[in-house]
Amino acid sequence: MSPNDPESNPNEPAYLGLGSRLTSAPSADMALAAFGAELEAADILHPELTFVDVAHVVALAAGSVLRPDTARDLVRALRRIGELSSGEITWDPSVGDVYNNRDSLLRDLIGDSAGHLATGRARREATTVAWLIACRRRLFNLFDAAAQLGVALTTVAREHRHTLMSDFTYLQHAHPTTLGHFLLGFAYPVSRDCERLLDALDSINSSPAGSGSVNGSRFSIDRRLMADLLGFDGLRLHTRDAMWAPDTALVQAFAAMAISTSTDRIAEELQIWATSEFGYIELNDAHCRTSVIMPQKKNPYALSHVRGEARRTVGEATTVATTQLSASGQPDHRTVVYHTIPHMLDRLTLSTRLLADVVARMTINTPALDAASRSGYSYSTDLCDHLTITFGTSNRDAHRVVGMAVRQAMADGMRPISTTDLAAAAAALSLDVGSVSEEELASIRDPANLVSSRITDGGAGTESMDAMFADLDSTWDRLSQRRRSHPAAAFDTEFQSRVEGILAQLDTESNQRYPHEQT
Repeated sequence: MSPNDPESNPNEPAYLGLGSRLTSAPSADMALAAFGAELEAADILHPELTFVDVAHVVALAAGSVLRPDTARDLVRALRRIGELSSGEITWDPSVGDVYNNRDSLLRDLIGDSAGHLATGRARREATTVAWLIACRRRLFNLFDAAAQLGVALTTVAREHRHTLMSDFTYLQHAHPTTLGHFLLGFAYPVSRDCERLLDALDSINSSPAGSGSVNGSRFSIDRRLMADLLGFDGLRLHTRDAMWAPDTALVQAFAAMAISTSTDRIAEELQIWATSEFGYIELNDAHCRTSVIMPQKKNPYALSHVRGEARRTVGEATTVATTQLSASGQPDHRTVVYHTIPHMLDRLTLSTRLLADVVARMTINTPALDAASRSGYSYSTDLCDHLTITFGTSNRDAHRVVGMAVRQAMADGMRPISTTDLAAAAAALSLDVGSVSEEELASIRDPANLVSSRITDGGAGTESMDAMFADLDSTWDRLSQRRRSHPAAAFDTEFQSRVEGILAQLDTESNQRYPHEQT
C-alpha cells in the first residue's frame, strides 16, 4: 500500500483531506506538476509564514479561541520550524504546497495540537499574507537600489555640470548641452520610479489576515491586532477582496517594469558611449569581461546584463498581468506570482545596484565630449532663433535658409556654416532673412554661449541647473524619510517582544473563557 493510503496509517494522513473527503492521495503527476510548482515559492514563503502563523495564534488566544498555554506551545513549535532554513527542509510535493509541508512538520513536533493552527483560516489566506510580507521586503530593497542609482546619477551630474557635450536625438547631434544636464534627464525618471515603488508598498500594505476565506469568520479574531503585529498599516477590509484582489500583483509588476525601463535606457546609452566609435566613457574593469577568443576586447558585460534583466522583467510582468485575468476564488492567479514577483524583484534589485556602481565608477572622456559639442551643426537651431529675434524672420523661412546652408557646408567637406553660405541660401530660396555678421556667427557657434542662453525652467543654464540639483537633493531626502517611516520598515525587529507581551497579559487574565478548547 501507498504510505498515503488511509488504510495503511489512518491516524497519520500525510495529505490534507485524505481519509475524509478524499480517498486517494495525489497522483505522482499531480504532485510533481501542481504541488511541485507551488513549492517553487518555498524559499520565499517559508520564512514569512512563521510570522503569519504566530500572529494568527496570538489573535486566536486574544479572542479566547485558544488557551494561552496552548498558544504558547504552538508559538514555540512554530519558532522551531522558523529556525530551519528552506534548504534544511525536505519539501515533499506528495504532501502538498508549502503550507501543507509546514503543517506536517508542526504535527511531527506537537501532534494533534497542530490542528488548532487551521482554526478560522484558509490556507490561501496564510500564504497570501506571507507573500505580501515577502514582497514588501523586496520592494524596500529595490527602492534602496533605485535610490542608490538616482543619487549616483545626481552626483556625477553635479561633478560635470559644466562639461560640454552634444545632446542626441535619433543618435544624431541635436543641441549643445552639458553632461550634467544630460544625466539629470535620467535621474528624474529614477526619482519617479522610487516614488512608484513606495506607492506600491503603500498599495499592498493592507492586511488580508483574519479574513476567514470569503465571507468572514465567526471566531473572535481581531484582524486589526494581526495587521498591527505584521507591520500592515490597515486592513484589506472586504474579506473576499482581501483573499483574491489582483491589483496586489499588478501594482508591483508595473513598478518593476517602470524601473527596468529606466535602467535599460541608461544602460543602452552607456553601452553606445563605451564603444570605440564614440569613446565617451570607459567602464571600470570590475564591470567588464574580455572575449575568450579576442584578447583585445573589453566587453561592457555589466550593461549587457542590466539590459537583459530589464527585458526579462517586462516579460515576467506580462505573465503576471495575464494570470490575474483568472476568475477569483481559485488559486491559479496567485500561485504563479508567489515566486515570479519576489524573484523578479530580487534580480532587478541586483541589476539596479550594479548599474549604480557602473555610473559611480565609470571614467568620462571629457575632451571627446567637448569636441563633439563643437563638431557638426548643433548650433543650427540657435542660428534660426537669432534670425527670428534680430530680423523678425519667420521660423519657417529661417529653417529653410539655415537647412540649405548646412547642406552646402556639408558638401564642402563638413566645414562650419559661413555668412556666405547663409547669403547664398537666402538668394537661392528668394528669401530675405537679414544679414548675420562674422562675429555674431562665431558667438552662435560657441557651445558654451548656447548652453548659458538656456534660461527656461529645466534647461541647461546655470540658474536652472542650480534649481534642479536643489530639487533632486530635496527629493532624495524626502523619499529616504518616507522609506524610513514606513509602517513595515522594521516590523520584525519588535515582533517577538510584542507577541510575548500579549501572551503574558493573557496569562494573567484568569477569568478567560475558551469556548473552542480541545480536550
